[in-house]
Amino acid sequence: MPDVDALLSYLNLSRPELAPVRSRVEAGDPEGALTALVDHFRTRTAPPYLFDRGDIARFEDAEVVAEADAVCAHRIFGYFVGEEVDWHTNQTQDSSRDPEWLWSLARHNFWVPLARAYALTGDEKYAREFAAQLKGFVDAWPVEPHLEYLDPVMSFPGNAWRSIEAGIRIYTSWLPCLVYFRGSPSLDDEAWLYLLSSLHDHGEFLMTHYSNHKRCSNWLTMEATALFQLGVMFPEFRRSREWRMMGYRRITHEVRYQFDHHGVHMERTPIYHLVAAGSFLQAYRLAQLNGMVMPPYALPVLEGAAEYLMRLVKPDFSLPMVGDADRNSLLDRKADQSLYEGMNLTTDPQDLNEIRAFVRVMADLTGREDFRYFATGRRQGAPPRQTCYSMPDPGFYVFRSGWEPDDSYFMVTGTNLERGENRAHSHFDAAHLELQIRGEDVLVDCGRYIYGNSAWIEWRTYFTSTRAHNTVLVDGHEMGVVPDTSPQVRGVRTWCHRFQTGPDLDLVEVSHNGYAYMDEPVFHRRRVLHLKPGLWLVDDVLTGTGEHRYELFFNFPPGTLDGAGSPGAFLYSGKRVRARLIPLLTEGLRVATLEGSLDPIGGWVSYGYGAKVPAPQVIYSREGPVPARFLTAIVDEGSESWAHVVGLSGGEVEVELKSGQRTRRVRLGLQAVAFD
Repeated sequence: MPDVDALLSYLNLSRPELAPVRSRVEAGDPEGALTALVDHFRTRTAPPYLFDRGDIARFEDAEVVAEADAVCAHRIFGYFVGEEVDWHTNQTQDSSRDPEWLWSLARHNFWVPLARAYALTGDEKYAREFAAQLKGFVDAWPVEPHLEYLDPVMSFPGNAWRSIEAGIRIYTSWLPCLVYFRGSPSLDDEAWLYLLSSLHDHGEFLMTHYSNHKRCSNWLTMEATALFQLGVMFPEFRRSREWRMMGYRRITHEVRYQFDHHGVHMERTPIYHLVAAGSFLQAYRLAQLNGMVMPPYALPVLEGAAEYLMRLVKPDFSLPMVGDADRNSLLDRKADQSLYEGMNLTTDPQDLNEIRAFVRVMADLTGREDFRYFATGRRQGAPPRQTCYSMPDPGFYVFRSGWEPDDSYFMVTGTNLERGENRAHSHFDAAHLELQIRGEDVLVDCGRYIYGNSAWIEWRTYFTSTRAHNTVLVDGHEMGVVPDTSPQVRGVRTWCHRFQTGPDLDLVEVSHNGYAYMDEPVFHRRRVLHLKPGLWLVDDVLTGTGEHRYELFFNFPPGTLDGAGSPGAFLYSGKRVRARLIPLLTEGLRVATLEGSLDPIGGWVSYGYGAKVPAPQVIYSREGPVPARFLTAIVDEGSESWAHVVGLSGGEVEVELKSGQRTRRVRLGLQAVAFD
């Protein structure tokens, strides 16, 4: 149990609002001083926080009370965690042995449903449970043994005092829960003693435990915003100014350092982009509320971060699962479907969906009607005028027919990490193709499923591999591996040769250096051509030196896959869309399919961390010298579309294309594309 005298020694008792506390301390009455301190925190009106009880009152949700009841029953992340919560046992010890489970337990995002249920019902059982779990956690994980260790413990079973967990729980759970529970009689003096003492511990810990790009960059965004918020929100502590100013310096530096000129985060994956943008947005708003000047670049960077998400979003208002990402949707009740290790972004008083809340706040800050369009699920605002986007610096090329739910969309990725950035959250996916037809996924990134600290390393290897992406693998070589360079450095860079969009036809052409360090280097050039409305032509050209085995992967969402008559052709049937996959160069082509396969692993999609489902996968392969080529048509069934090879000479292929009322001929060389 924390010591009352120690807590009182942390306070700046010269502050006028703490005069009743100082009076009891001077009288030699520490218990009375604690009671006076609790009265102060229950009733104080400053400093202002991101929301207050008036904002809470507008929240409505039919499921959150049941979620809170499960937390009261100690059913957390799919497990019963004991009559009293066992804060040290990792419940995946007999399965995946994943430290992310215990790290997630130490982030306390399951306390937020307790707070929301308390606001909706006024039932003190939720406040009592919050207080009991808070005290249990602080007793189980005192800070003192961890203060001297500056390097995080990354191994199983996990550790509650990694700096990332210390940051996450403060700004996503503890401070929001304090708004909900601070008036509750169930938070007695002892509970406040635990809470305030541990908040001070967190401030001191985060001052000296700062990852500073030694880990993935998203870590320090959460460490910095938590430290800043502690410094702003608890001026009663003597050290609060040091916390506030150190957090302020870190945030005002990193909000520019971590994002490119277009607002794209240096890790280039939607989840971690949102982690960074959401934490910096909280810091920006809290600074504004408390009269602190933020740098002139802060709001434009955050605006660019919201615009980047808008550019990526699919017609069904989900985000592509690029790198370590889950299926995150603007339309769902919650943003993601993870069993644990969720997005860990923010707690919004009105909305459970963290992406939607982020875009809504940005709409309020900027007045942009396109942001409001996404925040309200098309009910308000207006869609962007532009539909297609070339983003060569981060490496994303996005095409769409429009912004309505039944529009079509495709994206080619060439994820370019900032030089020196840890590649832990990126995959071997250069030239990956993502496709939605009439608002339904047809080709997808297979997700992340699990991380490499778990015992299921073979699954981590698969989901990050080229096989789990819609692109070409050569000789089983991992893209971008560079000799004498840390495997944590991503060596892949793409080059965009052509980005063209028009009323009849869209075209993107990229190449990459992912296979340059093979003994016999190979260079992959990909063209994706969309003849509107319903035909996509994918041309994969492999040049370089030597003889190789080439494999081309197409990963579909769950659905049915049937043979479609011609050699190697398939008909994919989703929920309402049917599409044909047709190889146009079949000589020497080998064809295989997998679905839910364990040996070899293949045919899986993970829409949320810790969960996977079988899904069809098609593998085309061939062997031989360079140059080599795959040419594949994807046709929206019923769109009156087809593609035929009408000429083949040397390295050039001539193809006739038809979609709807449009017919075109295209000549595809090794280096150039020409249309008749």
